[in-house]
Amino acid sequence: MKKLFLLFILIVKFTDAQSLELVNRDYIYTKTINTSKKKKEIYPILKKWLTDNSLQYFINTDDPHLNILSYIERLPLMHYNDTQSTFPSFTSTVEIKNRKVIYKASHIVFQDNYEGMTNIKNDYSSLLNRITILTSHINELENRLNEERDENRKSEIRAELDIENKKLNLVNAVDEKLLDYFMGNVDIISKMVNDTY
Repeated sequence: MKKLFLLFILIVKFTDAQSLELVNRDYIYTKTINTSKKKKEIYPILKKWLTDNSLQYFINTDDPHLNILSYIERLPLMHYNDTQSTFPSFTSTVEIKNRKVIYKASHIVFQDNYEGMTNIKNDYSSLLNRITILTSHINELENRLNEERDENRKSEIRAELDIENKKLNLVNAVDEKLLDYFMGNVDIISKMVNDTY
């Protein structure tokens, strides 16, 4: 029953992530942008944008024959809790076709820091695991709180619940900010290829 519950949490979180899907053990955000422009017009626009913003983006692939641009983006420091933080990064791939652009964000990596000392790289599934474990622990604490009769013990459980909820809020914020970056990239690309930037 517990495994089924954890699977349900993962499915709910996965659904919340909108277009993030698991492909070959990598979570990928995909969005198609329609435009009236042809691919020979689109490529130079996007290439110029990446070149102009070279301090923010590191161009990984620049292939005008295949009409593919990819770049790595490293995000600012985000916190899981008081002692754990991360620098998320991901690879954006822009595939240019006639009258449309396919944007994909993949290879999501979290460079995690524990108490400012350890540097461990994790993937997106590690973030989902954090969310699942915290949610499961919160549910267990709520069940214990409902069953507990001793008021002192109830007070201890409430304090622990507050701490765990704060942790969950911070981890969820990392997930939401990541999705905001993906959608922000789509918005910028859409405006550029539709002359509204």
